[in-house]
Amino acid sequence: MTADTRLSSLYRSWRGRLLASGIDNPSLDLDLICSDTLGVSRSWLHCHGDSSLSPGDISDIELKVSRRETREPLHYILGSCPFWGRPFSVRRGCLIPRPETEFLLEAALECFSGGLALDWGTGSGCLAGSLLKEVQRSYAVAVDSSPLAIDIAHENLSRLGVLDRCLLWHCHDPNAIPVSSGSVDLVLSNPPYIPSDDVPSLMEDVSGFEPVMALDGGKDGLDPYRVLLPWAEKALKPGGRIWVEFGGESQVEPLREMTPEGLSVIEMRRDLSGIPRLMGWCRV
Repeated sequence: MTADTRLSSLYRSWRGRLLASGIDNPSLDLDLICSDTLGVSRSWLHCHGDSSLSPGDISDIELKVSRRETREPLHYILGSCPFWGRPFSVRRGCLIPRPETEFLLEAALECFSGGLALDWGTGSGCLAGSLLKEVQRSYAVAVDSSPLAIDIAHENLSRLGVLDRCLLWHCHDPNAIPVSSGSVDLVLSNPPYIPSDDVPSLMEDVSGFEPVMALDGGKDGLDPYRVLLPWAEKALKPGGRIWVEFGGESQVEPLREMTPEGLSVIEMRRDLSGIPRLMGWCRV
C-alpha cells in the first residue's frame, strides 16, 4: 500500500502528535515548521492540502515535529527568531529574543540619536543589531559572558551589515569593558532577572533548553543590576541614559533603592499585560 503523501493527511497526523505532547498551539507551530521547510506562506499550506510532499520534505518536517514533541523551543528548531521586523539566528546556548524586549529597544530609540551605546548581555545581538540599523550615526559595544552567544551575535551583526560599527566583547565583569569613564551615551540591558529558586519551575520549553546563565539572576533576581548600575554611573556621559528590562512588581522598589547617587530614575514602564517591565535612569 502506497503511503499517503498529501499535505492535508500528513498535517493532521503531525498536528495530532504535537497536540498529544502538550504543545499549547500545535497548529501555529506546525504551520511555521511546514512553511519554513517548504518555503511557502502559511495561507498556501491551507489552500493546497492536496499537494504531495517529496520524501525529503516529509523527512525534514518529521524531524522537526519530533524535536518539538520533546518541547524543544520552536525557534531553535527553525534556527531563527523575529525581532523588530528582522530575523535573528538562534540556537542552543543563546537566549531566544522575547517580544517584550522590543519595548526596551523602543525606549532606547526615544532617547538615542547617535553616539556610543553598550548592550550588556547581548545574547543573539538583537538589541545591538537593531539599534545600529535604526540609528546610522551610532556605534556599539555588545557584551556577553557566553562565548557561544558572542559567536551567534557576530553572525547576526555581520548579516545585518553593522559589524563594522560594533565591538563584540566577551567578559563577566563590566569593569573589564574597554570604554572610558564618561564616554557612553546609552546603556541597555536585558540581563538574567529570574530568582534562582524560580528557574526550575519555568515552562519546560525554557528551563529544559535555554541557557540557565541567561535566566538566573541570583537569589532575588537582581544580582546583575547590583554590578551594572554602579558601572553605568561611571561609564555614562552626563545626561546619558540606561534602560533595563526586569522581572515584575516585586523588583520595582528594590531597583529604585539600589540607584547610585550619580543616577536618577526617570521612568518605569509596564508591558502590554500591565506588568512592570522597564526602568530607565539618567546620569546626572
